[in-house]
Amino acid sequence: MPGRRLPPLNSLRAFEAAARHHSLSRAAQELAVTHGAVSRQVAKLEEFLNAKLFERKHQQVILTKKGAAYAASLQVLFDQIQEATVANFDAHSERGLLRIGVLPTFAMRLLVPRLARFKQRFPDLQLQVDTYSSPRPNDPDVDVDIAVWIGHGDWPNLVCEPLFYEELVPVGSPALIAGHSLRTADDLAPFLLLHALRRPDDWKLWLEAAGATKVDPQSGLRLEYSGLVYQGAVDGLGIAMAQTMFIHDDVNNGRLVPLFDKKLRTGQAYYIVYSEASAGQPKVQNFANWLKGEVAELQRRPALAAQ
Repeated sequence: MPGRRLPPLNSLRAFEAAARHHSLSRAAQELAVTHGAVSRQVAKLEEFLNAKLFERKHQQVILTKKGAAYAASLQVLFDQIQEATVANFDAHSERGLLRIGVLPTFAMRLLVPRLARFKQRFPDLQLQVDTYSSPRPNDPDVDVDIAVWIGHGDWPNLVCEPLFYEELVPVGSPALIAGHSLRTADDLAPFLLLHALRRPDDWKLWLEAAGATKVDPQSGLRLEYSGLVYQGAVDGLGIAMAQTMFIHDDVNNGRLVPLFDKKLRTGQAYYIVYSEASAGQPKVQNFANWLKGEVAELQRRPALAAQ
């Protein structure tokens, strides 16, 4: 039987990555090689095939018609190789290290209180939770396997799975609001408003939507992080503008009370985010599925109603 006449495998790998990213530079980052190395491997493959795979225009690469068809076939084949490898040799794929990147308040109010349940399901998986004040898509300094970001889910070359919409409602401790009648948003005028420096417009947006005219949205106390604002509300320091998904536990335990039924959606949402290259990793998918299940459980609880 004659031997197979296969193209150079390193060249195939470089071309597939470049085609998937539509960029030689991003392919080089994924493969941990230089831009020049990817370019040479692609040229080597074009020479072997005697065909152009990319058109190069102003530092951009655009797939030719034949190149696009070839890339689509290769992606299927590489996926099959990955699946075969996991199925036959990755029996302990839940082991290793999973690096999770989230905003500080998400970590404190939602993730960490539930993380023990994930560890019970995957005890051999080591976890590292990093918090970032302003995580940016494809930030080279953010070295994580999976992240939770807030925005509109339009980050290029990333898998973005929606978790929940951002929704705002004022909350306070039962002791602080005891004896006060809160019928309209203007009844908040006597209270100290707690603001997070990184979320300067929350009170303004909610008060405008609620039709308040007697409450200054800029008045009150400013704290650096939302986590401090929530803690201040729990301790009776003042009234916080809270995201509904972050107060279920405090409401159930009697530490906080929603003050009105009026809830405001900001238009942003929280997303699970990971690279296309990580999509097939069991540890990434296990965490994403678990987190979506935890959020779904919170959303099945009765709606937060004003007391």
